[in-house]
Amino acid sequence: MAIPSDLSYLHTPANKPYNYTTVAQAARKNAQLRPNQEILVLRELDGSRSSLTNASLYQQAGHLARYLVKQGIKKGETVALLGPNTLEMAIATLGIIKAGAVVFTIVLNMKKEDVMAQLQIVNAKLILVDCGKNDSFLHSFKSILDNCGALTADPSTEHDIKVLFLRETDLYNLPVLNQNMLSQNIAEAELPHIYPEDNVIILSTSGSTGIPKMVCHSNFDRANIAKCSSENYQRIIFNDRLFFWALGSIVNNIMRSKTRVFLETSVTLNSPNIDFTWRILKEERCSDALLPAPEIRKLLELSKSVTMDGIRLKHIFTGGQIIGKYCTGALGQLCQKFVVLYGATECQGICLKTISDCHELLQAGDVGEPVAGVEIRVVDNQDNPIKRGLTGKIQVRSPLAMTGYVSNPEKTKEVFTEEQWYRTGDIGKVSLDGNLIIQGREAEIIDRDAKRIYPSMLEAVLKDMEAIKEVCVVPVPDKKLYEEVCVCFVPFGKLTPEDVKQFFKENYFKAKTFGGLNEIPPYFLKFETFPKLGSGKLDKKAIRQQATSTLELTMEYDN
Repeated sequence: MAIPSDLSYLHTPANKPYNYTTVAQAARKNAQLRPNQEILVLRELDGSRSSLTNASLYQQAGHLARYLVKQGIKKGETVALLGPNTLEMAIATLGIIKAGAVVFTIVLNMKKEDVMAQLQIVNAKLILVDCGKNDSFLHSFKSILDNCGALTADPSTEHDIKVLFLRETDLYNLPVLNQNMLSQNIAEAELPHIYPEDNVIILSTSGSTGIPKMVCHSNFDRANIAKCSSENYQRIIFNDRLFFWALGSIVNNIMRSKTRVFLETSVTLNSPNIDFTWRILKEERCSDALLPAPEIRKLLELSKSVTMDGIRLKHIFTGGQIIGKYCTGALGQLCQKFVVLYGATECQGICLKTISDCHELLQAGDVGEPVAGVEIRVVDNQDNPIKRGLTGKIQVRSPLAMTGYVSNPEKTKEVFTEEQWYRTGDIGKVSLDGNLIIQGREAEIIDRDAKRIYPSMLEAVLKDMEAIKEVCVVPVPDKKLYEEVCVCFVPFGKLTPEDVKQFFKENYFKAKTFGGLNEIPPYFLKFETFPKLGSGKLDKKAIRQQATSTLELTMEYDN
């Protein structure tokens, strides 16, 4: 029997053996055991529907894999993907993996200079491009394609990257992968043997603290992604996350053999009509849905006549930000269980908290207990564990941690301790009842007259205000205090800074999860929209600069 400790340490033992397999082997098993199961379903705004079965995905990916081998792609080399969420991109992902190469999907909406830098770092040998239906993304990709040095006529420059299109396009006179190309002399192409320890995918971090870092994971890592539920039922999950994010990768669906429904990317990037999303959830008979907090809020604001129709999801999963009690209003109205996820691209799943009682109050930042096999500790500045209930730096040790940042061993070494604890960069504490409470990012803490203010905890209070669409707390310069607190918000309708300030006054000190501030912030600013990063997350640096300019503050400080 384990001796309980008063130190900030959590661990959930692995409850079953790990899968010693590869992504390609899992896809083959799916094709053999469940050939007609739809593994991917694409829904478009016009209501049209297209899908891939396990058998068709595996077969078409096999053709592409042999073609890549015939073109000289070797095991362990990187092949890049550029495109929206489409069935063609899904086939290409598995095709690259079956060829023994490492798949790297480029983040949409990134600056071309950053994309070119990433392609150089990963040493991509080839880019497979899908400009979407009717070339809908061609304009967005043109600057990248014009600068990637595609080998068209003169293959003399060693830094050029070959480009192949996954569907016809009118603008570029470049090869298109069609059935004729894939059927030519590929039968004799021998696919390499792949092992669980071999690298399989490069994932991008969110880039919220700078240019996204590129994280490399092995087949073993991806084969053992933690299950979010042990319940046994046929899973049809709505997951609209983009393929280049860890939670959006189709590898997750292959390894879990669960049907995934997603929307065309142009709908996703332009903030989907929430009525349309709910309609798709019903038409596809989804059992589960992975939804960001803003979409849950929109669903809750739909007319009761739309959502009170007898349809209830088994689970709604969410994560990526501190979740407040407002979102848990989905319990009963939209779902049977509400699951808060906490993870990192570098370590995959870390914690989850399942709520099934609509009367249970969710403390802001509570992400529950570690997933199986994961250890968590909270430490001081010297990496020493601190007592439960105290706030410190969150570190994680996981058997599924990344193999490293691509071409950046120094950064890899920097984020791991000698004992292989990963420094998440998050601040939080272990509660007395054994849950992890996230309080914010270390890099985003506001330094107000030597007091540490946690923006995420202040934001969590205001996210319970129904009329607020988005909220972001940022530091602005102050000549005496060094930094002062500014609450920036985007309203749903007519909402004034005074309204928000009054709500804060009435609710902040009731929250019992103070963000380090014991008074009302001096600044409340209304925004029409917030600037976003290529990842879709808020560009907090730009928001801070805009707030500083609007308030006519300067960066000059008194001594």
